[in-house]
Amino acid sequence: MNLRVEQDGRVRRLTLAAPARRNILDAALAAQLLNELRDAQAHPDTGAILVDAEGPVFCGGLDFTQPVPDEIFTFGGSSSKPIVMAMQGVAVSAGVALIANAHVAIVAQGSSFGLTDIREGRCHPGILGAVAAAIGDRRARELSLTGRVFTAPEALAWGLVHAITPPFELDDRASAVAKALGNADSSAVSTILAFSRATAD
Repeated sequence: MNLRVEQDGRVRRLTLAAPARRNILDAALAAQLLNELRDAQAHPDTGAILVDAEGPVFCGGLDFTQPVPDEIFTFGGSSSKPIVMAMQGVAVSAGVALIANAHVAIVAQGSSFGLTDIREGRCHPGILGAVAAAIGDRRARELSLTGRVFTAPEALAWGLVHAITPPFELDDRASAVAKALGNADSSAVSTILAFSRATAD
């Protein structure tokens, strides 16, 4: 399996677990991730979702040879439960889109990002749309056109991520946030997320 699933109290942890393939988002991984996200929505004992990854690459991009559902680029906007992401190393294109869907994104110092598909003459509108929703159309367009790598401080300044932490503290900090959200009043959390969805429409 490319995705490891663990339940810790009220937190559902989903770990991208194909480090040898740089956790590339292919059809199988996208389907597994979406299935677990849907299951977490329906699970009364799950209050929050934590997404992380094994290895030095959080997600190495999209497998363009396989179709993936568009929902993989929009799941954050429809989620009724808060999603926390803990990112380390490198996030490329589809990986950046995954982070853009997080309600709280925490990254390790030294992490880097890039919408680099243009270097290979490719583009997926779902990736651009997800990132634009997080940081704005103009910035997302520039990053997609240039394919340049950007840093964690830049991602923080633009609102793509919410906090930067030393690598050795990443798991503890993200887990603490997810646990706090998982144990928060569910009706209040649902109201906040519903309001966010309404104002985004």
